[in-house]
This record gives sequence, C-alpha cells and structure tokens, in this order.
Amino acid sequence: MFKNNPNSLKYSSKNTIIITAGGTGGHMYPAESLVWEFNKIGWNIILISDLRGSNFLNTFPKNIKVYTQNVISLNFKNPFFFIYSIYLLIKGILYSSYLLLLYKPSIVVGFGGYPTFPTIFSAKFLGFKVILHEGNAVLGKVNKFFSRKVDAIACGFWPTTAPNGSKLYFTGNPIRMNIISKKIKPFKFPSTGRLKIVVIGGSQGATLFSKIIPESISKLPISIKKRINIFHQARSLDCQNLKKNYEIIGINSEVKSFFHNIEDIFSDAHLIIARAGASTISEVLFFGRPLILIPIRNAIFDHQKLNASLLSNKEAAFCINEDQCINDYLTKKILEILTDNKLAIKLSSNAKSMAVPDASVKLKEIILKNLNGELIEFKN
Repeated sequence: MFKNNPNSLKYSSKNTIIITAGGTGGHMYPAESLVWEFNKIGWNIILISDLRGSNFLNTFPKNIKVYTQNVISLNFKNPFFFIYSIYLLIKGILYSSYLLLLYKPSIVVGFGGYPTFPTIFSAKFLGFKVILHEGNAVLGKVNKFFSRKVDAIACGFWPTTAPNGSKLYFTGNPIRMNIISKKIKPFKFPSTGRLKIVVIGGSQGATLFSKIIPESISKLPISIKKRINIFHQARSLDCQNLKKNYEIIGINSEVKSFFHNIEDIFSDAHLIIARAGASTISEVLFFGRPLILIPIRNAIFDHQKLNASLLSNKEAAFCINEDQCINDYLTKKILEILTDNKLAIKLSSNAKSMAVPDASVKLKEIILKNLNGELIEFKN
C-alpha cells in the first residue's frame, strides 16, 4: 500500500511539511512546484498521493519521502464498491494518522482530490495546522468539505467560489519547474510561413478533440491549411487514426499521447486549443499565447467553464462550449485568430498579464506566515 517503510527514516518535527495531492496532473503539478520551494530551504518533505500519483514522481526531488495510498472515490450506485471504498477510506485515515503522529509535521498542505481526504481529516482531528490549495475557480469536493475548518485556502484563480467563512488568499497556480525555468520567446505572429497550433486534450475528454479539431481544421481556407503545423496531444488509442486524419486533410502534424518537451512547443505556438483545467491554463498563460478553451461539459461544479469564463471576461481567451463545436463556429474562431494580427497580439498580451509565475513562492510565503503567526490579509 505504501511505497516507503516509515521506520527507515524519522524526521524531526521542526521544519517538516506533509503535502498531499490527488494523482492527476492538475493536483500533482502544483504540488511538485511547492515541494521544490521547500526543498530549496532545506525542509523535510513528505508527499502522500494515490496510486496514479507515482506516474509524476520523476520530476520531484529525490530526497523526499513518498507514500502512496490506495484510495478510491465513494461509489453510491454499487453496494460492493461503496463498502470497499469506505474500507479504503478508513484504512487511509488510520495510516495517515500514524504518519502524522510519527513525523509531527509543522503543517499539512492539501492540493485537492479525493485521495487527500484521509490526510486532511486526520490532520484536523489531531490538531495540526492545515492549508489547502484550490487550482480551479470553484472549490472541489474535498476542499469545500474542509473549507471553513482549515487555516487558509490559497486560490489559483480570483475570484474563487467558496462557502462563506472560508479564509481565501490569491496566490495563483504553482507551475512546474521545467515550465517556469523556460526562457519565453516574445510572441510574434507571422504574416507568412508556418503557423503552429497546439492542441491539448487533457486527461479527460481528449477523444472529443480527436474528432472535432481535424473537422474544424479541414474547413479552413487552403491558403491557411498549407501553412499549419499541428501538435496534438491525444489518447494513445486515438493517435494512429488522428495522424491519418490530418494526413487526409493535408495538415502537417505531430500526434502523441504525451509531449516531453511541451514547454518548447508552447513557446513556439501561435495558437493553443485546450481544455480548461487549472494547470493547463496556468502554464499556457505563462507563455502568453492566443488561446481557445473548450471546457469539459458536466465537469464537477462546472469548474472548467468557470475557469474559462474568467479568461474570456478579460479577453485573454476565446471560450467555446462543446455544443458550439458541432457547426462551423470553432473553425470561425480559429480563422479569426490566424488572420487577425491585432486580435492575436491582444489575446497574447492579455493572457500574459494574467500569468502568476511566482505562484509557488507566494504559496510558500502564506504557509510560512501562518506558521510564524503573522496576520494574513484574506481576500474575503
């Protein structure tokens, strides 16, 4: 159940932090960034995630302790899985309590996702300080449950929808180290030559992009299509057919399930089409590129639509609903950006102005101020 034997190393409780995050990129990427910040100042760091989180550990510091819990979301429709999920939840709470009592951290920081529930619950029950980070424009289920019980909630977007009485503070979303260390090229929209489009399907709903993006691109004028190079991140099962579809419509493409050099691809992009997950948005804003966001329909609390709307309202991106992609609307918006230099530059400039490249530093400062008993000026 757990990657490490806790008896192999016992930390001093002084300058020890426990960080817990759900096992998706939206939770693990900002957690990684904060881990590096505390690693720089010599803190002892313990990371707790679920089984999926182990896929992201290659970019974390090697000197941290990692625990992987097998926790699943509650399934009320299936009695067997409901009982099993309760069993895993109780097991996680007991073991999280054991780790907290063993290491006695100065503070616990949660990045959202159901795998964080056992650790946050145990920390509150045992009287440890807790700070949460919410990447989206509305609190997720776990963060919402604990919102009025924790010492502070750091927000990736502002405003963030939360229950009254929540202690909110805007920090932005921490960005991965390989992204934040990238030297950004100034955005320049070419009047001739190649036009580079980047498509990021995300971990959810990528199959829809594999269908609608080639269809929309195929309707562009030939003079535009022959200039396009497209970099499309898709589900591995879709990659082969997607590549063929781009070949059929005469588009140069690179299709992969994961781009290891995504920072270079973002930096060279003239247009990015993406879902509206918190981490994706934060990284794209950092590079300041024209952006079309297509939120996942029926996401929890409709958080992706809220994320995208905040950018759309500030003219930093076009927000297009899924049901608007079945006609020529997406094609029209792509064409507007690729043929209107002033529009592209405005979108780029507005996106860049919304970026928070020092979000991990701001989050670290909130944590340290809380530990030192310093007053924090909350947003609400």
